[in-house]
Amino acid sequence: MPVLKGLGKPGDYRREQIMSIIGRNDPCPCGSGRKFKRCCLGKLSAGTGRFTLGERNIGLKKLLRFSARPEFGAGLAAYDLFWAHWLSERSEEEIQKVMTLEQTQIAYNSWFVFDFDLGEGRTMLDLFLEREGERMSTGERNYLEGMRKSHLRLYEVLEVELDQGIELRDVWEGGRMWVRERLATHDLAQWDLIAARVGEGEDGVMVLEAAPYMYPVSAKEDILKELKNAHRRFTRQFPGKDLVSFFKWVGATFHHLWLKWVAFRPLPKIVTTEGDSFVLAKVVFDVVDRNTLVRALRSHPALDDHGDGSYAWLENVGAFQRSLGTFIFQGNRLVLETTSRQRAEQGRNLLGKIAGGAVKFRATRYEDVGQALKFRPAAAKRQGPEIPADLQAKIVGEYYERHYRKWLDEPVPALGNRTPRHAARLKTVRPKLIALVKDFENRAERQRRAGSPAYDFSWMWAELGLSRK
Repeated sequence: MPVLKGLGKPGDYRREQIMSIIGRNDPCPCGSGRKFKRCCLGKLSAGTGRFTLGERNIGLKKLLRFSARPEFGAGLAAYDLFWAHWLSERSEEEIQKVMTLEQTQIAYNSWFVFDFDLGEGRTMLDLFLEREGERMSTGERNYLEGMRKSHLRLYEVLEVELDQGIELRDVWEGGRMWVRERLATHDLAQWDLIAARVGEGEDGVMVLEAAPYMYPVSAKEDILKELKNAHRRFTRQFPGKDLVSFFKWVGATFHHLWLKWVAFRPLPKIVTTEGDSFVLAKVVFDVVDRNTLVRALRSHPALDDHGDGSYAWLENVGAFQRSLGTFIFQGNRLVLETTSRQRAEQGRNLLGKIAGGAVKFRATRYEDVGQALKFRPAAAKRQGPEIPADLQAKIVGEYYERHYRKWLDEPVPALGNRTPRHAARLKTVRPKLIALVKDFENRAERQRRAGSPAYDFSWMWAELGLSRK
């Protein structure tokens, strides 16, 4: 056993005494340099005899078998309550997709045994323990007793220690906790937003009871708003009930939110600078007189000859130029590629005016961006980086540095067209700015894990006077 500095050996003290002397977030007295909760806390908690991992799994299986008895299959409104109006608002194809998701099966079963109110605040778990508790081992019963008040909550990931655990912040109440976890540490990154059911592990350390729901970082305020609206309805309907009762009552909502923000999240609406819907458009012309057509293209001030059979179609905007599309020779045809129906028609009219009978319009094809992404071919595997990794990181870093230093003083639509510096001084807008910076850091961490160059945003917090809390 490690020697606790200033305390002697752990065996000289009761576990409770040691754990009352040392705070969970204090440096571990064994000298490892890690926090107590991530080091020896589990060792001191071990051997308490509450339950083993095997007893936990057996107890859970017995509970699920009990809940599948025929007596609970009829007359209960659980299924309708879990889905509420969600199914009535979806197509048959969407419903079929949802029902085949493993996450849906796990979500419903968990909610049914731990959260669904059978009447008078009693759950399936409560009923199971009343009927079968005496026939279970002490460890199995201890585990299930500890799960009586378990429920899903919304958490923000503060720190991830690979293969060890996660530090979470309760988004509703603000408290922090360390959760021992291995598998999820490979998927989660700082600032991830999750809904999780947390329980006590076999050695007393908190653990995730199942794979958490993961939501986009940017969805935090919207999801929290939905939960607050639900809480207002709950308190009107059930005055005096506590938060545990609320989170059990709203438990199915976390699955609905996951379907909305992840499984069925719509693509963002993309528009051109003119405000028109972004559509991939191709306008095809048959070439009748190539020489006349080339002279017409080269002489027009809005067209820039690239020298490779393509011509950029440009428009002056103040001191700058923006691209409206590209004309490209493809064999005996000229194709205009652009990004809206309006630009396609404008380009067709332009070519008709400048080229006359040198071309003949053939057809226009439009393709939705979502469909294009859905059916695009898989990218070919790269044999190796075209640029050395260190040089690539340097180039990307310099680009991001210039971009984000400049970004601080540019209007941002997500901030109501305020600059980040201005938004940082406004109490009502500051949370949106903080959410943006967290999203930047979250994406950068995922880039780093994927082996790509990642930018360090740590300076931005201080520059804008923002707190990470």
